[in-house]
Amino acid sequence: MTLVDQNPAPAEAPEPAAASSTRPSIKGNPWLPTPRGVWLVTGIELRRRRPTVKGWIFYGLLVAVILGLGILVAMVAPDGLTSIPLEMVLVLVLGAGMLIAPSLAATSINGDSSEGVLAPLQMTRLTAGDLALGKLLSSWLIAFFVLLTIAPLLVYAFVRSGWHGDELAIVLAAILLVVLTSTAIGLAWSSLAARAVASVSLAHLTTGFLLLGTLLTFVFTQPLVSESVTNTSRYVDYQALTDEQRAAYDTWDWSEVDPATLPCTTDPDPWIYAVPHTERTAWIVLANPVVMIGEMSPIVSYETWEEDGRAAPGLFAEMHASVSGWRIGPSEADLAGTQFDECAMIVADASGEGYTGEGDWEAEQQERSTYDRAPWIGLGVQGALLLGSIWIVIARLRVPYKKLRAGSRVA
Repeated sequence: MTLVDQNPAPAEAPEPAAASSTRPSIKGNPWLPTPRGVWLVTGIELRRRRPTVKGWIFYGLLVAVILGLGILVAMVAPDGLTSIPLEMVLVLVLGAGMLIAPSLAATSINGDSSEGVLAPLQMTRLTAGDLALGKLLSSWLIAFFVLLTIAPLLVYAFVRSGWHGDELAIVLAAILLVVLTSTAIGLAWSSLAARAVASVSLAHLTTGFLLLGTLLTFVFTQPLVSESVTNTSRYVDYQALTDEQRAAYDTWDWSEVDPATLPCTTDPDPWIYAVPHTERTAWIVLANPVVMIGEMSPIVSYETWEEDGRAAPGLFAEMHASVSGWRIGPSEADLAGTQFDECAMIVADASGEGYTGEGDWEAEQQERSTYDRAPWIGLGVQGALLLGSIWIVIARLRVPYKKLRAGSRVA
């Protein structure tokens, strides 16, 4: 009889596979937006975020202020074609949009989270992209509907502006893009900050930096790109004039005196000053949304605006000329230190040719007014901020979960 060991040795257990090969990886829920999901979330947000009585009062006062200022500007504007009322209305529309849209979006995510509304939506089949784009569009549409109420004033200002319809459409599209980007910035801060007060403040600080911070940065960086120049202005040496020359100089009558014989001298007390190379830092101010919209407005020539059927150069035209001057940078005369030549002015005036310095200034004004527009930096900044903000929102709205591998068992 064969004896069987009653206590056999346990078989060796197989070595466990590496934990990394069996442990499910942690991923987020799907993020790609779908048209139906975005539309569904947009409708939910529009119904949930209907203005309260206080909200309607605020929007009514805001629209009243815009209409009042627009009517006041139209009343004091000169007769005939003038672009000032239209430009002022467009600036007011931009300011109102950048005030309303970020305020609404900055409380969208953290507000829903504190009310317990966000988590149930994340547990549905809605993707993170659906939630992000739906909330973005709902806040943007509310601001758009508020701005739509001033359309009659906009039409009146457009009729008097001398602009073309496609030019106004381009500027309005740029304004709506800026408002959309501001909405996305508010939404991103709402996903990052836990409290609504903090997210609203950070959203307005960000948009405020785009409006004012870019201009201040451009001004404060000018000393870093400046070149020292010595003043070389020339003047008539009044003390060295003869009696005959002094009489001609006092009466500005050069019939008896040749102005080329007048004794001239440079500034006896030359001073050194800085000339900034603004062409190196002009891209900073081009990132400003208001400057970007000005760069997308029609170009108005200082010499041919009447022949072109335009109004006289207004706010946007002056802005474009200033920005173009910064983009062009200092001239050779500026870098040489030549500021004023009284002797050359007298000789040119006596000969009837006119002072060339004035002609140069007029030529520079014309060059700046017709310089090529450069809205691309501003559009790039707006696009980058829009896409970056949406990416942050989607990343914050994704819910982590463990996705099991095929063939694995759940204990």
